[in-house]
Amino acid sequence: MSSCEMSADQICFLTATEQRSLLKARRISARELLDLHLDRVKRVNPSCNAVVALDEEGARRQAGAADEKIARGEMTGPLHGLPMTIKDSFAVTGMAATCGLEELRDYRPDEDAVAVAKIRAAGAVTFGKTNLPAGAADHQSCNTLFGLTRNPWHGERTVGGSSGGSAAALAAGLTALELGSDIGGSIRVPAHFCGVYGHKPSHGLVSTEGHIPPPPGHVAPVELGVAGPLARSAFDLELLFDVVLGTSDVDGAELRLPPPRHDDLSSFRIAVWNDGQAYPLDDAYAAAIESLVDDLARLGLKVDRQARPPIDPASSYDVYLQTLFGIIGSGLPPQAREALVAAGEAAESGSYPRRIAAAVGQSLSQHFGATEARHQLYRAWRQFFADHDVLLCPVTPTVAFPHDIERLDLAAQFTRRLNVNGGTIPYMDNLAWPGLVTVANLPATAIPTGRRVGGLPAGVQVVGPYLGDRTTLRFAQLVEQALGSFARPPGI
Repeated sequence: MSSCEMSADQICFLTATEQRSLLKARRISARELLDLHLDRVKRVNPSCNAVVALDEEGARRQAGAADEKIARGEMTGPLHGLPMTIKDSFAVTGMAATCGLEELRDYRPDEDAVAVAKIRAAGAVTFGKTNLPAGAADHQSCNTLFGLTRNPWHGERTVGGSSGGSAAALAAGLTALELGSDIGGSIRVPAHFCGVYGHKPSHGLVSTEGHIPPPPGHVAPVELGVAGPLARSAFDLELLFDVVLGTSDVDGAELRLPPPRHDDLSSFRIAVWNDGQAYPLDDAYAAAIESLVDDLARLGLKVDRQARPPIDPASSYDVYLQTLFGIIGSGLPPQAREALVAAGEAAESGSYPRRIAAAVGQSLSQHFGATEARHQLYRAWRQFFADHDVLLCPVTPTVAFPHDIERLDLAAQFTRRLNVNGGTIPYMDNLAWPGLVTVANLPATAIPTGRRVGGLPAGVQVVGPYLGDRTTLRFAQLVEQALGSFARPPGI
C-alpha cells in the first residue's frame, strides 16, 4: 500500500522503519510526516495526556532541513526525517526539562543530553516531550506540572513509569520512536502496561549525561541507571539503540557488542521463570506468559521452565533496594533525607519504610558490602547464561493497575496496595521483578505477549547475559516475525 492509499492515522501507526522507508522513497516529506503527527497529537493527546510539551516551530525547521537534504539525495543518518518525542527527564534544547518537578518548571538547558544529541545527529525531528512521575520516581506518570497520563488501552489504568508518557505516546500513535530511561523498570514497566516494546540496555552502554535525576550539571554515570529505546517494533528498538549506543567518553562505533547468539528462533535455549514463589505474580498474568511460552515450544524452541540462576532471590532484592535507595537518598536534600531515615527507624522491622531508611542512611562500608554482593550476582548470572540464551520472566506482578494518585509523595508508595490473586501486596513489590535484572546490570527487552488480561496488554521481559543486548533484541525480533507484533489499542 502506498502512502497515498493510507490514511493519516495509518501512517502514524507505521513502525519507524516503515516511516523511514516512505521518506527515503520520497512518498512523503519530513514536513508532511511531522504535520501528521502534530495533528494527531492535537486530536488524540487530550484523552491520554502523554505529550506535555511541543516545539512546533523548532520541529518544522528540523523537518525543512531534512527535506532539503533528501532533495539532494542525502540521508544524514538512520533516523533522518523521523518525528520523535523525548521523555521529559532528558535535556532537549528549545524546550524545558522539568522531570515533572515544580522547581525545574523554568529550567531550559543550553545543550542536549548526550543521547539526544546523537538522535539529532542521526536526523530525527524532535518535536515534543512526554510525561513522567515527579523525579522519575513512580510506576504512575502523574505530577503537579502536567497532571495524569492515562493508558490508551483503558483510561482508568496507569501507563506505568517512569517512561509512562513515552509508552503511551507510542501506543496512541503520537510518535515514531521514544527515548526512555530505566533504574526501577522505567522502560520495561510502561512497555508492558501499554503493549509496546522497550529495551533496557546493559549498564554503561548508553550515556545518561543530561538526564534528570541527578540534578542538572552532574556528569558522573549513575549506578544501575540506563537510557534506552521504546518503539512499536523490536526492529525499531535496535534502530534507535544503535544510534544512542556509546557514552560521552566512548563512541558507539567503538563499542563492539557480541553478535546475537542465534539468528533463527528454533536455536534459542530459553529459560522461563514464571511463578510467584520468589516474587508476587498474578495468576492471570502468569497464564498470559505461559501461553506465549507454549507457542514458542510449538515452534521448536528448547524451553526449560525449571532453570533458575544460582542466586537467592530475596538476597538479590535486598541488595537491589540497598543500592537503588542509596542512590536516591544521596540526591535528597539533607532535611528530607533525615526525615526519611527517622520515619523508617520508627517503622516495623522488615517493612519498606525500614528497609529504605536503612538504604538511605547506609555507611560507606555497607555500600561497599552491597557492591561486593552485586559482583557475586554478576558471576552467578554469567554462569546461568552459559547454559541458556535468554530468560523469560514477568515485568511486574500484574498488568496495568488502576490509578492511585491521591498522594504523590514518596511516602505514599509505602501505603499503597496492589490487588493480586484476590488479596493485596505492598505497592513497592512492583520493584521486585525489574530489580532482579537491574541489580546485575543485565539487558532486558520487554515485548508484548500478544495476550490480554482483563482487556489490558501483557508483556514479558527477555533477559540476556551482560552485553548480550544483540541476543535479546534479535530474539524479540524473531518472536515478532513469528507470532505477531504491536496491536493498536481499540478506540484510539
